[in-house]
Amino acid sequence: MMSFLRQISKRLLTACLPPERLLTRGGRSAAHERPRLALTFDDGPHPIHTPQLLDVLRSAHVCATFFVVGKDAEQHPDLIRRIVKEGHELGNHTWSHSEPSQTSPQHFLEETRRTDSLLQELTGTIPTAMRPPKGELNWTKLTGLWRQQKTVALWSADPRDYKMTSSEEMRAWSSAFLPADGDVLLFHDNHPWAATAIETMFRRGLFEKYQPVTVSVLTGRKAIV
Repeated sequence: MMSFLRQISKRLLTACLPPERLLTRGGRSAAHERPRLALTFDDGPHPIHTPQLLDVLRSAHVCATFFVVGKDAEQHPDLIRRIVKEGHELGNHTWSHSEPSQTSPQHFLEETRRTDSLLQELTGTIPTAMRPPKGELNWTKLTGLWRQQKTVALWSADPRDYKMTSSEEMRAWSSAFLPADGDVLLFHDNHPWAATAIETMFRRGLFEKYQPVTVSVLTGRKAIV
């Protein structure tokens, strides 16, 4: 019952709020433009999987948004710099990715500030987009993020790649997936299957029909300098 109520609340908030406050799907593209989709990756950077994914994204000539965990960004600063250098976007995914139900609003918001501070130190900018772990928030955390001038970025398509056990599973999902204009796709670059997803969608010509964009393009909000 609580899960159902959360889903209803999420739908109501999404319908009432502009995407620069709460994003699950972008608005319709202009008539003369290709429909858009946003590729997003959570829980990195990972020393093996993130570089492999960046190589694939570069080969496919597409941009993406990486929602990074602060403690891992601190361990792999060169990967953070590479993400930005290659034209991708950073988002905040807290410092430790702690379990939402066991994390107080105060601790959650402090982790967000700490990650912002690190990313500013590494790149010179502060991301406006923030994705809470598991997409779970209560009202106090949500309003606290808005006071920090954050866009809460969720998603509209989730293959649950963190549960997959083989590249064949991801190829099957990526081959069958039919995007809608403005979709926000959720993958994880601390697992090996995200690169397989991008390769599969590229080979099927999906990026010729749809324009991959960053979250800031869908929300109209750039990183803070």
